[in-house]
Amino acid sequence: MHVRKLLFLLAACWSFSALNAQDIHFSQYNMSPMTLNPANIGAFEGTVRIGGIYRGQWASVIGSKGQYKTPSLWVDAPIITGFRKRDWVGVGLVFFSDKAGDGGLTHTAAKLGASYHLSLDKKGKAYLTIGAQYGQAGRRLDPTRLQFEEGFLNPTPTGGYNTGAQVDFLNATEAKSDWSDIDGGVTLRAKLNKRMDMSIGYAMYHIGKGRYGLVTSGGTGGTNTGGSSSNDEIARRSVVTGLFNIKVNDKFSVGPSFMYQTMSGADEISLQALGSYVFNAEKDIDLNFGVGYRLTGGDAVYPMLGARYKNLRVGLAYDLNVSDLNAVSNYRGGFEIAANYIVKIYKPAKIKTKVLCPRF
Repeated sequence: MHVRKLLFLLAACWSFSALNAQDIHFSQYNMSPMTLNPANIGAFEGTVRIGGIYRGQWASVIGSKGQYKTPSLWVDAPIITGFRKRDWVGVGLVFFSDKAGDGGLTHTAAKLGASYHLSLDKKGKAYLTIGAQYGQAGRRLDPTRLQFEEGFLNPTPTGGYNTGAQVDFLNATEAKSDWSDIDGGVTLRAKLNKRMDMSIGYAMYHIGKGRYGLVTSGGTGGTNTGGSSSNDEIARRSVVTGLFNIKVNDKFSVGPSFMYQTMSGADEISLQALGSYVFNAEKDIDLNFGVGYRLTGGDAVYPMLGARYKNLRVGLAYDLNVSDLNAVSNYRGGFEIAANYIVKIYKPAKIKTKVLCPRF
């Protein structure tokens, strides 16, 4: 019994240590601005921006119960003018939940952020933005949904799997932990000429390296007695991004971009090329299409489709797994759907009517 507990503890510690090198990520990263860089808060023309994105992964390989499910919702707005007339302050709120595996391992967070957009020239063609966000995050695991040797060695009277024996063996019914989380970032945006603009940014997530203590040395969950809490930390995640928009002609434009992120020694590099075609200029409709490639380990190629109708933008993406894992996945990967809408509320201009009297 003690040997099995030790083996379980070692396996669990290794598994959760490996999770330090993982964090939420989206293929359509530009459709999730606050999980990409807090400096993106309020970086748009309008009153309020509302958006959401959902990613489902590996359902076709490991089943719907064990698949990765990552929904995220966010809202942001430029609220007031800054210290100078061309500067402004933005605020935003983001929520996400990342759930995976039969044990329901869940990472959730709700964060409130703010940004300051500093104009670098008199014409407002270049801006340096600094942003930060703070909130509460947590992880949950339900050990009763997992199956171990102890439940099979001590079956129920009918010969089935003994969940009670498993609970006694683990000495835990729930493992959970909460911590405070701080993120920060900076971006540089510039309009190069009438047809080109660019942005480049750097962000760091989990600056405080919160301790989540999901596994204890006694084999119990983080909220149960009988063992001392672990010192597992959420590793810091650094993200570097770049976007370059080119208007080829009045109908077509292209936007190549990249993202590099690293966390606890695990690296990810993504390259994208997204085109936009003016489908109907009178109704203000654009069609978006492109492809992305995740270089790290040759992991995935993902085609992207989308559209913009006035202030509404939607996007779809599907990861085609092209790594060595495709022998099992059969090239099936993750599915994403995203949307955002910009609300524009402006005060109507007051026009003073002038009456011209003819002279005789």
